[in-house]
Amino acid sequence: MAATEATAPFRPAAGVLGLPAADLDALLTGGLTADAVVLGVPFDGGVPGLPGQRHGPELLRHHSPSHPWEVDGAGRLGGVLDPVSRRGVLTGRRVFDLGDLGSVPIDPRVPRAAYYRTLRELSAQLADHTRVPVFIGGDHSVTGPIATGLADVHGPLDLVCFDAHLDFHSRPIPDFADLTHADFIGHLLQVGAIARADVHGVRAYLPAEAGPVPPEVTSRYAFEPAPHPGAAPVHLSVDLDVIDPAEFPGTGHPEPGGYRLRELLAAVGHVCRTRRVVGVDIVEATYEEHANRVTGTTIATVLMTCLRALLEEPDEAEGDA
Repeated sequence: MAATEATAPFRPAAGVLGLPAADLDALLTGGLTADAVVLGVPFDGGVPGLPGQRHGPELLRHHSPSHPWEVDGAGRLGGVLDPVSRRGVLTGRRVFDLGDLGSVPIDPRVPRAAYYRTLRELSAQLADHTRVPVFIGGDHSVTGPIATGLADVHGPLDLVCFDAHLDFHSRPIPDFADLTHADFIGHLLQVGAIARADVHGVRAYLPAEAGPVPPEVTSRYAFEPAPHPGAAPVHLSVDLDVIDPAEFPGTGHPEPGGYRLRELLAAVGHVCRTRRVVGVDIVEATYEEHANRVTGTTIATVLMTCLRALLEEPDEAEGDA
């Protein structure tokens, strides 16, 4: 089932998780068909304080496991089994790593709003050419342009977010110039990119000046599945600081008392299986001197859980956590 670079517009085993890597042009020009794609967003220009979130894609790529996929000429995966369910993992699905969107805002000649605009345009293009684009950040401000680009294609979204913080502010944020990782939900509501936001895992205080919080935004600690999810398009955003820092210290703003990793995996798996998810981002990982391997493998585990829950039929994924 192996494909070669000479016969296919992708490079087997060259991407994260051992997935095939592909060029963006091949996807956008119709030379490649994808069920899902993974794109790194190495950007931390939305953090007013200590940066480092730009290294998230790098940590994932360096520490990600490389699964022994077999790939046919059309890019369909095979050759990997779940030892619990005894079923194939992502069998027949076409999932490609597109690399990283260059971190141009590090260059002082380029305004950070330009990066956000480019990311919005690319998000919309990916929404037009694949079932589910998955973005690896990066700080949480990147959810602003990602969700806006998805909404350009799908219409207003429901945002389902896992985060230790409620990243909302009521101040006017009409464009990307003033966007930060602590207020992107307010921006998305103001521009009409989302109709509502449900944030799970919240345990940090919100400054009083950020309010009032509108009824379209709900926040709670425990994950509560939507009782009547409907068919609205959903963007799933996972801020890794939702995990307890005793288990996952590699984030910029850790908050004690968080989720266990298995708890988070079960929740995001449920969202991906029961909602109409049109985009995913996984954000806010940073270098941590003694925990980089844990950081990278945790991102990889959340990514694989989302991909399987999104792309496999229910009986195929029944062995998931």
